[in-house]
Amino acid sequence: MALPLLLALLQAASPIASAARPAVHPTVGSVPSWTLHFTGDLRWQQITPAGALLVSTDAALAGVDIERGQIAWQKPELGSLPIDSVRMIEGSLLMEAAKPGLSLIFDPVTGTVLFDSRKLNLTQVVTRRVLPQSGTLLVHGRRASGPPVVALYDLSTGAQRWVSDSLFQQTGPKKGGLGGLMQGLVRTAAGGTTLEVLQAGPEVIVVYTLMGLRAMDAKTGAIRWSASLPMKTSGAIPHKVRLYQSIAKSDRVYVSYDERLMAYSVADGKALWAKPATVDGWIRDIVQHPAGIVMLTEGPPPATGNVRSVNGVVQTGLNVARYDDGSTIAPKPLRMRGDVIDAMMSGDAVVLAVDADNKTYVNVLNVATATLRLQKDVKIKGLLDYVELTPAGLLYISRPDATTNAEVNVIDLASGQPKFKDAIESGKPLSSSDYKADRYRLHHVIEGSTLYVFANHDHRLYAVNRQDGSYRALSPEIKMQGDEDPTGIELRPSGIVLIAAQNLVLLGRDGQIKQQVYNPAPQLPGLLRALYRVQSIRAGLYGAAASSYGDAFAQASRTASDTVARQIYGQLATAYTQGGAQLQGYSSQAAALAGKRFKASLTSSSAVFMLTRSPDGNGNVLLQIDKDSGQPRSRVDLGKEREPVYAVDDIAGMLFLRTTTGTLAGYRL
Repeated sequence: MALPLLLALLQAASPIASAARPAVHPTVGSVPSWTLHFTGDLRWQQITPAGALLVSTDAALAGVDIERGQIAWQKPELGSLPIDSVRMIEGSLLMEAAKPGLSLIFDPVTGTVLFDSRKLNLTQVVTRRVLPQSGTLLVHGRRASGPPVVALYDLSTGAQRWVSDSLFQQTGPKKGGLGGLMQGLVRTAAGGTTLEVLQAGPEVIVVYTLMGLRAMDAKTGAIRWSASLPMKTSGAIPHKVRLYQSIAKSDRVYVSYDERLMAYSVADGKALWAKPATVDGWIRDIVQHPAGIVMLTEGPPPATGNVRSVNGVVQTGLNVARYDDGSTIAPKPLRMRGDVIDAMMSGDAVVLAVDADNKTYVNVLNVATATLRLQKDVKIKGLLDYVELTPAGLLYISRPDATTNAEVNVIDLASGQPKFKDAIESGKPLSSSDYKADRYRLHHVIEGSTLYVFANHDHRLYAVNRQDGSYRALSPEIKMQGDEDPTGIELRPSGIVLIAAQNLVLLGRDGQIKQQVYNPAPQLPGLLRALYRVQSIRAGLYGAAASSYGDAFAQASRTASDTVARQIYGQLATAYTQGGAQLQGYSSQAAALAGKRFKASLTSSSAVFMLTRSPDGNGNVLLQIDKDSGQPRSRVDLGKEREPVYAVDDIAGMLFLRTTTGTLAGYRL
């Protein structure tokens, strides 16, 4: 699910050879805020979502406090690691470093190691999940001998709360013969399969393994209850299982498995419905709408033998389940020609995107009655990216897929026909074998009743009236130099900004070009690799927020309106800055820094960074370009190095540059 607010950060880092390098200095007369000296040469560096700077040298992996300009910690056992060996734990502020025989999960601010694979003698780490409600990290892995283990660690101190090997023990009666053999095979496979994990309140962790549903005590690891998933055939094992936090009712969790959905009590694991709600096909996801639970469907794999198809297109059937008893609103599943690949809430309805034979169709589901507003699904180009129900009809924006352009149009809900005969369309494919879909995205922003969208089909900015569905071209043709197309669009007080790697165009709200800036990229592959090694710090912070808020965040994010998204982020920011439970599990240092950065990350950066040749042709410079004026705010000389070691943090407004061998300088931008 793409959210435009997440795509604003440029951070670059790249490994280099250990040979000595010439000194590099800023050319704008600025003095570094701090300078640090390390043992060994600097190989790479990267900013983490928590705000700590990781620096890799020949001798160690180190964490830098960028506010104070101090080395906070160093880990010699992680020296000389490639940058791809250190990654963020999804939905958290933690980082993991891995190399043969070792996996460490640590707090990048304090350096506290929460998990060390050597202490549990793990040969494979299978599951890693941060559980913010209990302030813990759950890890599951396999050992060279003995059953797999599950362990829980304190996010703040790294202390191990408990370790258990009982999760994969057989809870039902042991069978003999072939049945016993199958039990053993399932148990072995379960130990190597990533766990489905859900924090169901601060005291209970619900886990699904191939052996069934389990609830573990968050304090002790003891199994509180076990539950089986009722299948059509006795002894059968579900193929696809997902766990969902209940948004409206805290006494339960929802579990979808294959074509079924069931509600289970958090207290004792008892099924709350007499029988599961069912659909035709498999449940891909659910939408917890106030009027009912929409079960989105997809066709099962052909190997299951349960695929229904017409003329080679999979047929599925979705339905809406009632919260109280799981009964479905529609007497029979609503026939869908294809897989329901996406759903976006809009008022009392849910807009459905259906994939049929690699083509996308849309329809509108009235949730309360489980009926479709359009008699036939309407085919659109590309994949659904944005949608809203307006007085004029269903306004949508699609995004290109591997072979198809995207478009903007409005569907008349009475006739089912598109209003625009000539839809606003993205660019044409370069060739059938080399279609760069990201290049042809329809970048858009909303202000009041106007939707602004840039179409690189004709390189113009359009304005769509969200009330009456009319549209008009605002700008003349906008040609970016260097064969570039925009990678983003923003609303600024000064106008509308189109952004690319080496171009920036500022337009008035009347579509007239006010400023256009181009800085040619250096023709050095190594230098460009350093520039484009991008990691989104903002995305990392939002990922941690999404993990903290669970399904509530995901469900709210289904509304594609940028305005709504900003409201969601504002609520999250309030919780973070007030020291809510979402960050209490982390160390106080990490929580304070992340809260501050999360609030700051809600505001789009006022500048972009471009790498270009020095005006005198002697070396390369990194420019910070003001989005409102198009003028450089600062300029840092990167010298003649082919792969300079530097990183940019637009939230803190700092540049980190390796100036000489083993020396790192931090500059305020």
